[in-house]
Amino acid sequence: MITLNDATDTGILNDILSSEITVYEDVQGSKIWVNYDGDGFVIRPRRLSEEPINLVDLAMQNYYNGAVDFFNGLPDRVKNLMPRNWSFCFEWFPDEQPANLLYSKRPKNGLVLVAVNKNGKYDHNIDELIEFSNLFGVEHLPVLFQGVLSEDKKTAIKYFLATSEEDLEYVFGENNFAFFFYRLLDVTSESSFLMADEFQDNLEKILIRVNGKEESFQILNPMYKRLSVQNSTDFTEIYTLILVNFLTFCQNYDISKLKPAGETRDEMYISMICMLFNDYIQSSGEDLMMFDFTVPEFFTKDKFKINRELINDRRTSAIIDSSVKMEYIFKIILSSFNKKRKKPIGVFTEGTVRLFNLFVDELKEKIDFRLKKLREFQMSKSGLVDFSQWFDIGYDKDGDGQVYPSVWDEITSTGDKKKKKKETFGKKQMDTDSDVGI
Repeated sequence: MITLNDATDTGILNDILSSEITVYEDVQGSKIWVNYDGDGFVIRPRRLSEEPINLVDLAMQNYYNGAVDFFNGLPDRVKNLMPRNWSFCFEWFPDEQPANLLYSKRPKNGLVLVAVNKNGKYDHNIDELIEFSNLFGVEHLPVLFQGVLSEDKKTAIKYFLATSEEDLEYVFGENNFAFFFYRLLDVTSESSFLMADEFQDNLEKILIRVNGKEESFQILNPMYKRLSVQNSTDFTEIYTLILVNFLTFCQNYDISKLKPAGETRDEMYISMICMLFNDYIQSSGEDLMMFDFTVPEFFTKDKFKINRELINDRRTSAIIDSSVKMEYIFKIILSSFNKKRKKPIGVFTEGTVRLFNLFVDELKEKIDFRLKKLREFQMSKSGLVDFSQWFDIGYDKDGDGQVYPSVWDEITSTGDKKKKKKETFGKKQMDTDSDVGI
């Protein structure tokens, strides 16, 4: 992505503004990548290289529930048209404020299709985005302008890029960045599905693509302001203090006695954390309630709260229902012990990181053991280990129904006894020879 605000080569700028271009509206949702693998939709947060969203991710918050339900609920006719090696990039809107902008409405089904990755190669073809967005039943990246800019429009954009931030405040007056560019490009409210009666007053940028070229360009809003967030240092310290306190409790806990419920690794992990958390609160609950810290403001929103439908432990549910503080502590613990830490953070020292990772391994080994036992049980139950089929043997019988004695068994039995004695002597002889160094 090339930022035109900082472009010093006027030749490049002239080439861009004189070419056939497509200008997109910047949409600030929460980026997800979606791929259909033949069995179901695999959803990855933020980047294509991230691990897929799993049951633990869904349990510790309600943020992605709507997106997962939407894709899992798509009809077979849509799934059958999904290329297996393609990944679709969406901006996900769990509500009207998924990131730094508050929008007046959500897009259709909370999703905006913004790009396609075909076998590792990115494609932003607008016609294809429109086609697949219609197939999915979602919005596509809003197009503000297509074609070649007029001379007046090119002059206005160059003038904007050459004006300092202080002077822009004077130029804009009571208007804003979006008002300037949307009016310049003759954008109507129909072109921007997130724009209601007024222009977005805190738009971060507009996106430009030159038809036939892979590079993309952006023009930034110098007066863009990110939403204020809680002091990250305070958040990190509280977060790691809670983990250290829980880890200290677990050092003297015998996890071998735990029998986590579930049939998958994620289900067993959630079950085991619930059981540990229950005993932890029974032991340290009063001290935790006296622990003076402020639950981050973002956690009060429903999308960041624990997904109660995936917490099957009644005792855990009762504890997290008792206070926001308890729910927040459980969220931190649940989201932390399914993966190792690489470096110290907050009050974590190098030694704490080693202890933390050892406990993560201990939990994993316990779950591996339970999964192995479960597989063995399921195999035996399904008849994969059933020896009864080999014991239906027809023996020869006399007239009274008595089984004839087996002469062969008698012979082989006698032979085995002699052989056993010989082998025993031979072994003893070899052992003696070994003792003398032969």
